[in-house]
Amino acid sequence: MFRVLIFLVTLSLLALSIIISMLNPLSIEIDLYFQKYSSPLPLFLFISFLIGSFLALLFFLSAYISHKHEGRNLRKILKMKEDEIDSLRKNPLRDDHE
Repeated sequence: MFRVLIFLVTLSLLALSIIISMLNPLSIEIDLYFQKYSSPLPLFLFISFLIGSFLALLFFLSAYISHKHEGRNLRKILKMKEDEIDSLRKNPLRDDHE
């Protein structure tokens, strides 16, 4: 049920953004000091959305890879500790103090 609600909200936001884009076909000019670009406002908004999404994806992937590496190291340490505990259990108890 929650997925359907998220899908409907996403669909309605997409429809709203298309409607707003169709109602604002103004052409704007962006001056990047070395080059000037003149295009409709929705195109610049879409391009900025794509760039922001790509940068967010890069940051997410770097954090994901870092956590994956940390998890692998922790599993390796856990395996070593479990092997050590197993070897200590297999050794017989000795009374050396007699």
